[in-house]
Amino acid sequence: MPFTIIAENCTGCSACEKRCPTRAISGDPKKSYFIESSMCIDCGSCGVICPDEAILDTYGNMTSVLKRAERPLAVVHPDNCNGCGVCIDVCPFDSLSSAPGNTATYLGKVIVEEKTCVGCRLCEEVCGWDGIYIMAGGEKEGFLAALGYEAEENAEA
Repeated sequence: MPFTIIAENCTGCSACEKRCPTRAISGDPKKSYFIESSMCIDCGSCGVICPDEAILDTYGNMTSVLKRAERPLAVVHPDNCNGCGVCIDVCPFDSLSSAPGNTATYLGKVIVEEKTCVGCRLCEEVCGWDGIYIMAGGEKEGFLAALGYEAEENAEA
């Protein structure tokens, strides 16, 4: 079951529509919005920003607003990413790009533009090398530290 909007609770703020990576959400401002089930990928990016308690997740549970540090975010695994670019191609928000220094002979790494990433999981799903993970933004630093890296190093790698 895809995410759904409870029409009675929706105030038409359009936050969910702007955040949806597949453009599955539509509606008119200040009126109830609708999720097209065939286009919904169950990523949850709409639910974490809905201020109206109007979105039910895949299991029928009410979603809630998450603070930025709690929201899902793509994090590059510095040892596993080979810079192939498959994740870059699939990202609907252009939140992933080649790191500076990538060349035709050295693919290098990809970097994440955290301000535009919604954590939709598309990049994680297409990566065949476990080079990118979706996690709460606040977990990034600990994840990288456990690998022996600092967050700033990863953004520039």
